[in-house]
Amino acid sequence: MITIHRPSVRTLEILGAGLLFLLILAFTIWYVMTHPAPAPYVPPEVATTTPIGPLPAQTIEEHATYYDIKTTFPAETPLKTSANAKADVAAVGSMKAFVETTIADFKREGNFANLSREDIQIMRLDERKESLEITYDEHVSTSTISYVYYLYLDTLGAHSNSFYRTFTFDSVSGKELGLGDLFLPKAPYLGRISTAARIQLEADLGEFADKDYIADGTKPELESFENFWIEEGNLVIVFPPYQVASYAAGPQAVSIPLTDLADILRPAYKPAASQ
Repeated sequence: MITIHRPSVRTLEILGAGLLFLLILAFTIWYVMTHPAPAPYVPPEVATTTPIGPLPAQTIEEHATYYDIKTTFPAETPLKTSANAKADVAAVGSMKAFVETTIADFKREGNFANLSREDIQIMRLDERKESLEITYDEHVSTSTISYVYYLYLDTLGAHSNSFYRTFTFDSVSGKELGLGDLFLPKAPYLGRISTAARIQLEADLGEFADKDYIADGTKPELESFENFWIEEGNLVIVFPPYQVASYAAGPQAVSIPLTDLADILRPAYKPAASQ
């Protein structure tokens, strides 16, 4: 008698799954071979511009036998964008001329090319040198752009000396401004500034305060307040040593709120709060 063995249901399920897998694999291989992959997406090139920052400051240095010179001034100013390129070039030119003139004066007064052996011995120039150093800070307000130059001069006397020279420009026109340009015509600004400066200096100087010395250095004259700039809503005026106090007291500065002067300022230079 012949016995017929029928496959179990479990065996049939396994065979069916294997067959289905083979069919899927065959279809996948066929699809890949007959349908090449699309090229990857490459976004179109877009022209870009790398922003160029402000140019580095320019320098003039000299190191000679009897003197050292180290000076710096800006290669460009914010006037290039707030006003125009012509105003920027003019401002840089003015400041460069100031630096070059100061260097020429230093050399002429030092008479370095004509020093005698006796001069060299008396001044001990075989051991030390005279020196000139000029640095600057930039101050930008809503209506002005200013540069404050610090001059350090050592001519081998009892002590070195320091001086200031400021340049203030209208940020829209690019014009260099004198102190009087900030105020309305015929405004009594010199008297107002003089009074405010004296009050501040007497308070700030403390034991170095000498009313006569301060009064002499803050006369209501343009020469008394020629070094100025606008910063954070204040008119700032700086005084070198000896102008309002002794050398030991050092340089001094006063800061007068523009709101205190708003009634005599030109509209362009009034603080926003008072316009």
